Amino acid sequence: MNRKIYLTFMAVILVLFFSGIGQSEPLTPQLCKQKVEAAAKLLQQEGEACFAKLKDPNGEFRFANGKGYVWVHDLNGVMLMHPIKPSLDGKGLLDLADANGTYFFANMNETVEEHGAGWVPYLWPKPGEKKPSPKISYVKLVKHGKKSYVVGSGLYDVTPKDIKKIFPNDFVYSDE
Repeated sequence: MNRKIYLTFMAVILVLFFSGIGQSEPLTPQLCKQKVEAAAKLLQQEGEACFAKLKDPNGEFRFANGKGYVWVHDLNGVMLMHPIKPSLDGKGLLDLADANGTYFFANMNETVEEHGAGWVPYLWPKPGEKKPSPKISYVKLVKHGKKSYVVGSGLYDVTPKDIKKIFPNDFVYSDE
């Protein structure tokens, strides 16, 4: 009897493994942009009522095995919803600078105000690290009623040059 249970268990494991169930898609620029676009559409339709869906740790907006997520801030630079750092919620971030002195939230707002959407590079520590790493985020302007929002998602170790190869028509912020 134990052998039959063991063989059944192994068969299920093999089916799951080869079917891809339980495997996570990798965090890519394409996936970040796709999730921002989907979150922007939801925010445009539902307003801030959608924040619970955006924060859901098991929902579609927490992706790539938890490495990917979307956040929402406003054009005043106030974080409205950050799913992995809720301590940022309600805080003004326009004066937040990276290790190079880049005011990246200000750059994000400038990007969406001028282009509607785009990629913004900056330095930021990876989760659990203190040393900053290159990060780039896709941000998009969303309007619901009379309010304007910025929806974003980012990833590490991707350069503006990489983004321009993948998305040649997307705006990539540069302060040069």
